[in-house]
Amino acid sequence: MSKEYNIGVFDSGLGGVTVLKELTKLLPNENIIYFGDTKNVPYGEKSKEEIQNFSSKIVDFLSNNNCKVIIIACNTASIAAYEYLKEKSSVPIIGIIDSGIESIYKNTYKEIGIVGTPFTVKSGEYPKRLKEKNNQLHITSVGCEKLCPMIEKGWENFNDRDIVLKGYLSQLPKSCEALLLACTHYPFIIEDIKKIFSGDILDPGKECAKEAYQLLKSKDLLNEQKDFGNIKFYVSGDKKIFKIKAEEFLNKKIDEISQVSL
Repeated sequence: MSKEYNIGVFDSGLGGVTVLKELTKLLPNENIIYFGDTKNVPYGEKSKEEIQNFSSKIVDFLSNNNCKVIIIACNTASIAAYEYLKEKSSVPIIGIIDSGIESIYKNTYKEIGIVGTPFTVKSGEYPKRLKEKNNQLHITSVGCEKLCPMIEKGWENFNDRDIVLKGYLSQLPKSCEALLLACTHYPFIIEDIKKIFSGDILDPGKECAKEAYQLLKSKDLLNEQKDFGNIKFYVSGDKKIFKIKAEEFLNKKIDEISQVSL
């Protein structure tokens, strides 16, 4: 496997761009392929089997396009498909759940909140794994059915967005010291979240980028080129809103987005 190969990143849509941004900060010389499954977003309302099927096709696409590591930049897909993909893929797979866990245990919180898709929250994966490390930690999880679709369609286009967000965050006890964003879409609206939640807000994207760095370093696969790496964008559905929102979040122009039918 060549050092010049790509880092593959995929999500149900826009969300993984928040992880991509952290990757470009930590690994600016790496070539990256980003895949957003905009045709099938949101994953949070799909079955485990459906998510595994979508994810498997995306991993095949990324593997066939010379990726040296693939990051599941989606909490829902990480929970539903990580173990499944790890077994079938010859390319190393990184899920974002470990990064979320790590972001909590770098601190000494006694009570936290978790917001994510209905699938992520119903799975109970985060509380289960957090309790394994600290059974004294108080956790409140809230499934936010509307947030991901609203962000995908353009958060600012919804006049009731503040009411919807407050409705979800009001379910958290006021004693929560931190809020884990267990959906990579949520950093897109972090400023609105900060207006409502006064504690620490944890974005697993940074830890995920660090995990990718450590994995590539351990396998001697870090790209040694001096120039900035190339980023190629692929989506399975609509390109227009994805382009607008991704450019806004990354603060850079995207020259081309290719549409791929899986």
